[in-house]
Amino acid sequence: MKNQTRKHFKDLRDKLEVKDLNANSQAILKKITSCSLWHEARTIMCYISFGKEVKTRPIIEKAWQDNKQVIIPVCKPSTKEIIPSLLTSFEDLEPRTMGIMEPKDGKLNPVDPKKIELALIPGVAFDLKGRRIGFGAGYYDRFLPLLKPDTPKVALAHEIQVSSTPLPDDEYDIRMDYICTEKGLYEVNK
Repeated sequence: MKNQTRKHFKDLRDKLEVKDLNANSQAILKKITSCSLWHEARTIMCYISFGKEVKTRPIIEKAWQDNKQVIIPVCKPSTKEIIPSLLTSFEDLEPRTMGIMEPKDGKLNPVDPKKIELALIPGVAFDLKGRRIGFGAGYYDRFLPLLKPDTPKVALAHEIQVSSTPLPDDEYDIRMDYICTEKGLYEVNK
């Protein structure tokens, strides 16, 4: 069931035209960076976007402008773990795991996950109860419990990635607290 759902929403996302990807990403940038969650956080975690995911480079650049620390998730395939790493420059990145931009050798700066005050999270599909379908490897389901319990978990997604019907989930799946799309910031998981 999850694999069919994942394929359906990934296909929808991958069909997005570049102009829509750019317009959605710009709208999401404005919505996320103008909300109180953003203003209250000094240390944010933000993924490095890949393919047709919501573009995050402008979000990271805005965080630096706002004097925030930016932590990126670095995948460790051997253990399926995420290592949170401080990012201070895009120059420190190169394509690595699955072609995703990650720190070059010697540029990994591990950080205690408890220092993260706002987590911006990718995924393939979400529903309005905060359920998330990721890419199937379980990286985030292993990582998210390491955050402080009150750290807001915000999915960044195109509106087409938000399911109007409940998504399948398992007991180990971690739910999002908010979903930010080009249409708005939804509080979920209540």
